[in-house]
Amino acid sequence: MTRVGTRVRIASVVGVIGAVTAAATAATATAGSAAASPDVAASSATTIVTLIADRLVLADTVARSKWVTRSAIDDPVREHAVLDAAARTAPPGAPALRVRVVVRDQIEASKTVQRALFAGWSATPRTAPRTDPDLRNVRTRISDLTAEIAAATVRPGTVGGIGCLADLASVTSRVVVDRGLDAVHTIALVQAERSVCSR
Repeated sequence: MTRVGTRVRIASVVGVIGAVTAAATAATATAGSAAASPDVAASSATTIVTLIADRLVLADTVARSKWVTRSAIDDPVREHAVLDAAARTAPPGAPALRVRVVVRDQIEASKTVQRALFAGWSATPRTAPRTDPDLRNVRTRISDLTAEIAAATVRPGTVGGIGCLADLASVTSRVVVDRGLDAVHTIALVQAERSVCSR
């Protein structure tokens, strides 16, 4: 499939997601009061999706390093440390369990990308990386983004109210097209967002 065809397909998939979530949100519009003004909620969704996308694209570099060094994609010790650090550095009063759930989604989405890249390189070895990238700056950036994502999703009055899912879907569609994300990264992006609107 051509790049243009892939982008059209991605846009269609995300459009369907947007339509479904918007319908679900509309169906609950009379069930309670909004937690934030529409402008604040939309701005919050933009911030969160952008942060998540920024973190997700770094999974490519992590995958290249793991491939070259023959490291496992799953790293329970590091993952546990990341979750603990996120809970420890969360804003005062933030529910620790929610922070861990949100960060866990980021980790699993990153692994979705890594597994897809590994599968592609295994199927076509000539495309596989041969040089181990320096992950020091990447790890630091991932840690910073993880903390920002956790803070943004637990900040009172920003996300989680009526319209959250619709805002999230709308912003996601735009980010996917603007950044030219492929199908794998689009699926992982939606996966990473799954707990954003929950409370």
